Amino acid sequence: MAFSSAIFLFAFFPAAFAVYHIAPGIRGKNVVLLILSLVSYCFGGLGYVPVLLLSVLVNWGAGRLLGRITEKPRRRAVVTAAAVFNVGLIGVFKYLDFFIGNLNALLGTDIPLPSLPMPLGISFFTFMALSYVIEVYRKPANVAESFLDAALYISFFPAIASGPIVSWRTAAPQLRERQCTAEGTAKGIRRLIVGMAKKLLVADVLGRMVDGLFAAPALDARLAWLGAVGYAIQIYFDFSGYTDMALGIGQVFGFTLPENFDRPYTALGMTDFWRRWHISLTTWFRNYLYMPMVMSRPLQKLYKKWAARYGRPKANKLSILIPMAVVWLLTGLWHGAAWTYVLWGVWHGLFCALEGVGIIPAKRMEKTLGGRVALRVYTALVILIGNVLFRAGSFSLAWEMIRAMFTGWHFTAQATLTLQTLCTPLAVALLALGLILCLAVPAGAKERLSGSRWAQPASYVLCLGLFALCVMRMAQSGFAPFIYLQF
Repeated sequence: MAFSSAIFLFAFFPAAFAVYHIAPGIRGKNVVLLILSLVSYCFGGLGYVPVLLLSVLVNWGAGRLLGRITEKPRRRAVVTAAAVFNVGLIGVFKYLDFFIGNLNALLGTDIPLPSLPMPLGISFFTFMALSYVIEVYRKPANVAESFLDAALYISFFPAIASGPIVSWRTAAPQLRERQCTAEGTAKGIRRLIVGMAKKLLVADVLGRMVDGLFAAPALDARLAWLGAVGYAIQIYFDFSGYTDMALGIGQVFGFTLPENFDRPYTALGMTDFWRRWHISLTTWFRNYLYMPMVMSRPLQKLYKKWAARYGRPKANKLSILIPMAVVWLLTGLWHGAAWTYVLWGVWHGLFCALEGVGIIPAKRMEKTLGGRVALRVYTALVILIGNVLFRAGSFSLAWEMIRAMFTGWHFTAQATLTLQTLCTPLAVALLALGLILCLAVPAGAKERLSGSRWAQPASYVLCLGLFALCVMRMAQSGFAPFIYLQF
């Protein structure tokens, strides 16, 4: 159920809030939240619920086994089986058509595509389920106290569709004990409204402009750059808007979900960008794939050989390349079953690797003004070109957009007409506002404002105005789904 829909805002959410606070005790409240989560999930497709319940049941069962078994070989077999199940689940529903299509193209076969519908949020709830199993494997005491806890963790409705990806270590204590206060509820609703405004008032308006630019029959540099920049602002306000709504809803029910963004477009280098963008996904890959690979026995043997041959400094740099390549390949594939997403992941991974081994000396460049300026320009270019790959949907369109960005300086009347048609005053104003909010707001501005006596009351008054504008926007325009719902 979309958070920015009328049925959620005026029916589901108020009813959920009322029933939750009537329910007695923490266990009763967890039962209510689980029922609400399943009801909410049904709006994404009733047929997907068995897939979600199967995931919950299998991973809860694996966790129970890991909580009881002490022998290392058996524990390793259980966690491996659970990982195979989870990867297989997401592979069947999300990637089977992709793999069969590529196999047909490669071998000249004609295997029919099953075209299975993809369950809502499968990429997110699968990663959360894996987090649970891995945390119990690492420490048996982390096992869920009941099936209810595991089920609520994996299916919690604010996070299941598009994250943030909450680790079991973060969620488990809050499932056992949390507090709902009037202040926390007010702040949660305020953040919900801010996220809704990001989505409805900025991202959706820019989305119509961006869709037109990417579909333009005649491209030039103006249209291509505007499309790339517009999409960068659109996807940030769309995704961070969803995250704000999810965190706000969680706060209303007493949960503190992890932040997913930290001023990403102010990053100095691509490594810094990924510390600020989709933080929960980066953290998941670091904790459950990258670091285990770095510390694995085969890579440790390679490290020792390289250290003996090249010295420890070079060995440290070389040893990160293999796990980094795997992580970025899977990061691209996680976002979608298409080669454009894979190339997008490789593109980002390439520059993170170049920074990691020191070929792009980002850390040294940060120390000078000229270096910081160069880093910002380089980071912006990498992000914008990557976003074109991410948005285009095909290599041919991506290439046309990127080529026009750098060579399309011959302006045609048709392109000028497209520009005049799509660049409405509202779209231009929102694009400028988005750029200012993304680039010009200084670090710590929110904290400094929150310390002011008038800032808190003013923020709630502003949110009332934003909410009114959002309601009017919902009444005037059709529903546009969140971008990350497709993943």
